[in-house]
Amino acid sequence: MSQGQGKKGAARTRSLRWMDLLWQGASTTAHEENRKDEVLRVFRDLARDSKRDKVVREYVPLEPLWR
Repeated sequence: MSQGQGKKGAARTRSLRWMDLLWQGASTTAHEENRKDEVLRVFRDLARDSKRDKVVREYVPLEPLWR
């Protein structure tokens, strides 16, 4: 194999790695966007529920049975 073919092979490998990193970045970004939307939906639901007229009960921790 000549030196020119070795350089072409190395350049091709770098290009493939670069494309793979771009693909992973794009899929990671999409996953993060989906996760963000899910988290925001939960907070919107909590905000909506907190605006309703509900009786808020005081939290009383349970007593352990072994006392």
